[in-house]
Amino acid sequence: RIQILFEHNMSLQELLAAIECIHSPSSTSAQRTHAYTTCEGFKERCENLPLAGLQLSKTTSSVAVRHFGLQLLEHFVKFKWSEITDSERSEFRGILVKQILEEGTLDIQEESGLVRNILSSLTTEILKRDWPQQWADFLSITKGNMTRDNTAGEVLLTSLSRLIEDIELDSNLTPARRADLLRCVGACRDEIIEMITCKLKEVLEQSGEGAALARRPSGRSRIALAALEVLSAASCMTWFQHNSLYDKKSHVCTLLFLLLRDGHLRQRAADVLYNLAARKTSPSDNLQFSNFMLQDDALKMLFDIASEICSSALSDESVLFLKTLCRTYTQLGENHIVGVYRNSMSVPQEAFQKYLQLMLIFYQHDLISVRSIVIDLWVSFLNIEIFRKNEDLKLIIPHVVRATQKYFCKPLASDPFDDFLDYSELGKIYNIQLSKMISLIGHAAKVCPNQTLQVAFDWQMSILGSDIPPDILCKEDTKPFTVWKYFSTFLEKVISSVFKKPNPEVKMDALHQSLSFLLKFDCHDPLVSYWHVSSISAYVPTFRDSDVLTIPMLEKLFILLGKKFNNSYPGVTERKMSALVSDLHRHTSSCLLKFVTNYPAAITWEVFQEMQSLYSTLLTSIDNQRKFNSNLEKREFREYGSMLLILEALIAGSNKIPNLEQQIGYIKQLITPLLTLLDSADIKRCVDFPSFLQLMKIDVNNCADVSVEIKQLRLGLAALCAVSKRFTNTEPGKPSPAFQLVFPYLESVFAVNKAINKFWCSETYAEYPWLKGPLEPAKETKMIYCNLLDKRTDPSPSFRMNMVGLTDYANQLIENICQNLYPHIYSWENFPNLIMESYVIPMRTIQMPRLKAVLHAVIKPFLVYCPLESYAVVLNVLQVTLETVYKRLSDEWSQIQARKLVLNADDYAESSAELDEIFNDHMVLIATREYCDLLSHFFSRKSKAGGPSIDVRRKSGDNSKLLNPVTEHLLKTGEVSVPLLMSVFACMGWGDGVSSNRACAMAHTALKLLESSGIPLSSEATHTFIVRSLQALQIHGQHDNCLYTLLNVIIVIIQNTYRTLPDVTKDILGQIPNVNPEKIGRFFSTLEKPGASDRNLRDSLQSVVSPIISRPVSEAGKQHYKIQELKPIIFKSASGRNSTTGTELEGLHSLFSAGR
Repeated sequence: RIQILFEHNMSLQELLAAIECIHSPSSTSAQRTHAYTTCEGFKERCENLPLAGLQLSKTTSSVAVRHFGLQLLEHFVKFKWSEITDSERSEFRGILVKQILEEGTLDIQEESGLVRNILSSLTTEILKRDWPQQWADFLSITKGNMTRDNTAGEVLLTSLSRLIEDIELDSNLTPARRADLLRCVGACRDEIIEMITCKLKEVLEQSGEGAALARRPSGRSRIALAALEVLSAASCMTWFQHNSLYDKKSHVCTLLFLLLRDGHLRQRAADVLYNLAARKTSPSDNLQFSNFMLQDDALKMLFDIASEICSSALSDESVLFLKTLCRTYTQLGENHIVGVYRNSMSVPQEAFQKYLQLMLIFYQHDLISVRSIVIDLWVSFLNIEIFRKNEDLKLIIPHVVRATQKYFCKPLASDPFDDFLDYSELGKIYNIQLSKMISLIGHAAKVCPNQTLQVAFDWQMSILGSDIPPDILCKEDTKPFTVWKYFSTFLEKVISSVFKKPNPEVKMDALHQSLSFLLKFDCHDPLVSYWHVSSISAYVPTFRDSDVLTIPMLEKLFILLGKKFNNSYPGVTERKMSALVSDLHRHTSSCLLKFVTNYPAAITWEVFQEMQSLYSTLLTSIDNQRKFNSNLEKREFREYGSMLLILEALIAGSNKIPNLEQQIGYIKQLITPLLTLLDSADIKRCVDFPSFLQLMKIDVNNCADVSVEIKQLRLGLAALCAVSKRFTNTEPGKPSPAFQLVFPYLESVFAVNKAINKFWCSETYAEYPWLKGPLEPAKETKMIYCNLLDKRTDPSPSFRMNMVGLTDYANQLIENICQNLYPHIYSWENFPNLIMESYVIPMRTIQMPRLKAVLHAVIKPFLVYCPLESYAVVLNVLQVTLETVYKRLSDEWSQIQARKLVLNADDYAESSAELDEIFNDHMVLIATREYCDLLSHFFSRKSKAGGPSIDVRRKSGDNSKLLNPVTEHLLKTGEVSVPLLMSVFACMGWGDGVSSNRACAMAHTALKLLESSGIPLSSEATHTFIVRSLQALQIHGQHDNCLYTLLNVIIVIIQNTYRTLPDVTKDILGQIPNVNPEKIGRFFSTLEKPGASDRNLRDSLQSVVSPIISRPVSEAGKQHYKIQELKPIIFKSASGRNSTTGTELEGLHSLFSAGR
């Protein structure tokens, strides 16, 4: 019969050969594809799938053939089940149970997993269609086969578990059938649980020691495993009443705990317990489940199991089981115990104490994957006030902190890591773990300050007593470096958390003793010394309450600043060693500055005098070293880094000098030697760029070198920065002394700034082409900017890096004088003109990274800190800035969009060309965000101390009046309002979603302000704003967060104008390609309804503009689209003007109607 069945389709041998080819490891991809096509074709053409499947699935066939035969039956059930009668279905089910499951399978331990799997899938498909109405005896059949421990019992149980999962997960189930199955499973729940319980009891009663240790599970264990899968599937489902497994009437959870001793069943039993613990329930259920899980017998068993696992070599199965237990009890704490205490209930104290001890045992495990599970519980407990006051938790916290300290350091590549594939994977897990450990010790330090400090002190003593190898440099892959690095992080977090608020309970004597030990430590290795300084810096917050060791700490820092590191190490060049020492000195100086500026109360007059003495000693030491070491001048020792920071610290400390005149004299004494070049006649004669190049000794032959003059100029600018930022003493009613010190040099500073900025302008390279190469960002620089590289491989400074540093100091000086020396600086008549000449005009061609820097450090402070009464002096700078940056960024984004539309893989012949494009696009993006940040100042309610954006709250209650007071004036000033608003609406359509969202918020605010101020929009303004918004929809409309904000902006525009200018808005919407006029009418009808909600308006407008935000248009930026295929929206200008960038700014000065 089987041959007759095949003769109309294909030969039996051909089909069998195709089946074997699919499963053969030696088949090629082409052969396997052809064989798969043959088999699938047979499924579609065979006239009697049940008969063919039944014949092929006999046990005399190979596993592959049996599997295919059962696939035929599954295909029949899936696609042809509805075509047969009820009696035929009943006959099919009978054949399935009797001839296939019970008689047509091998012994449960011999049957192939491939066959068992397809049988389960086949049975599940029938259950989803017929159970229980047409297959009422399914559970009785299952129960009968379970008692016989055969393959049929396992398959039927697995089918039941899959059915339970598919009720919630199978999208092909109709809602009616899903509800029907839910009711049926609920009605049979007790019967299913009872059936499973009986089997589990049977396994526990008849299992012995030998069964637990057997390599292969017995038939009974296989059935029990399938029964546990049913429980596991049910406990995951949201509709399952899980409390039926652990209430007083049920013994299922008790059996699950007992099965944790069974080597074959323990993992599945633990999975069920985890699923129960992961469920969030009612307070009463929380308490009931917590009490059950914290019973003495249960906890004793867990302690024993944990001890057994941890005392022997871990296999993969043991690690997985241990992790599941950890997750189970972690979820018990986070979901159930926390819920109990938050509802003013509690678990028994002794049980809670044992629970904490159990979690501590887990947390002390060597495997980081185990600890990473449990740490979430400790952080969760310490984040909740009721647990922070719990005495039992306070007793366990010191042990938790010690366990954290033990594993706080990052594992080295040479350390064993048993549960990870490679070191990089371990590193990723550790980085996540580190942030949690830092959070944990921070919370612990607040709850148990003295105990947490003691852990840090003990760790410090062990480090101070350890040896540092004298013959090698302790790099990142060495233990001393790692230990010192992570110890400093640990110590800083502990001390900063303890002293965040005054705490009289802290034992200061122990802290002072620990710091004194740390100050006595000395090391020959600059890398270890770097983290030694960080550890000293960690103690700085303690000086808020005591100054016993202030002077000893300062002495140690100055000793390190003058220390020589003459050791030579294998593979470490003198240049590399010099760079490491310079890094140490800069770090030490920054720690000194942090101490002086953040804790001024600790800097008494006596302490400042000691600082002066130490500084003089340091200078003398440096001079002596120079006499005996001619190479010291070349090492850029302290001039660029540490000495400038020390100078800044001394100026900040000089505010403690009681006499102002004495302080001014002292500061002049400090900075005058550094201002020699700025005060010279040579710098004042630099009226043009060539003379500046000559003064700085930069020419075609030595453009890669950094001259002494460049260093001197940088020192002078840095000194003025320090004075303008740190000199804070003033006399009431008199100009700032800092302003008096800085002002005489400002003419020279701006002359220098004007010349410096020309280094970064493209027009300069046309006349001086030899400058372009040295000032071009290196490949590493571009990769770092684009987040493609973490750090430089070559730390030596280039000519470009020195010029960038010089430019940044010049910009920072302008930022400092605007921020710290207002309002006096704005009374200087020439100040706006110098800003314009030195910064605003060069922005037209300046490099994009420099444009971002100028906007951030010069233009924004200049505008933000200008007093309201003086704001008229900055309007010209604001206007030209807006026009210049708007035009430039618009051009840049147009080029980027055009390039993306025609891009293909052959456009880049070299990887460097691709990197250049990525770098350019990234720079445009960050410049756009900086410009957006500048614009947001005028539409923000945030305030700057003393600046014009002080929050002015008027009594009218109008939210628009909460803006800074200059905004309304700017919107009424056509010269500024036009580029301001055009920038906002253009920014919505530039290719950055973040900036687009911010611009939408600004546009919305501006429109509301115009409305509240009684300023109506002209037809030209309405046309321009709506067009800009629709163009932005083309670019960002496929993203929901951008879509809604853009629609809101368009709605506000239309609401403000559709009555006064009805033809303008309707005409624009009518020009949208493929727009439905009826939808436009429905939108305006919705707009007329008094009770129309914002959501209704947004949905109605979205249906109108959907043709331009549909999938093909929103994906137009992908490579396979050409720009000519886009069919962009072309609107007719209301006034007949063209819409090019140049005419927009020129032609929109009548933005608002003349009748306003």
